[in-house]
Amino acid sequence: MIDNMFLKRFTVGSYPINGYLLADPETHIGVFIDPGGFNDEIAACIEDEHIQLRFLFFTHGHWDHTEGLSVFMNRYSVKGYAGQNEVAAASHTLHGGESIDVGKLHFTALNTPGHTAGGISYYCNHCVFTGDALFCGSVGGTSSVRDGQLQIDQVRKNIFTLPDQTLIFPAHGPMSTVAAEKYANPFFK
Repeated sequence: MIDNMFLKRFTVGSYPINGYLLADPETHIGVFIDPGGFNDEIAACIEDEHIQLRFLFFTHGHWDHTEGLSVFMNRYSVKGYAGQNEVAAASHTLHGGESIDVGKLHFTALNTPGHTAGGISYYCNHCVFTGDALFCGSVGGTSSVRDGQLQIDQVRKNIFTLPDQTLIFPAHGPMSTVAAEKYANPFFK
């Protein structure tokens, strides 16, 4: 439990990523961020915690982040949220700046393109879910120098302006903090 929020990380997919299950502990309404796969452990957690899974948030549309989409959509009545032109099955398109309520949890969509054109990170309760935009000590690859610079600029603008103690939950590797990445990540020197 982080700041009145249920949070559990799962390693999912055939090319493993970090997928995150979050829920409001009062209403039990939940979201899965980056549904790159589905397994019995996720199903059991949703059932054991009495989570009403209603949302899927995509940081971007690469296959390793969407591989479990059909299973989630067949098992649960969920609405998908993703950046523009990222996930065709997403019912809501984000551009950055939008607020999304998951029960009593308030998420803000942060524009973080570069790794992909419509990359989005999600901020809630001093936690930010960055997908492949920002890793512990690194960043996700881009297809050009221009896209790489856009990614660096957008992370500086939309992630590094969050409080230093904000926890970063990337799609690959360990978690970090805004302060650690702002001052020590070699891509931002």
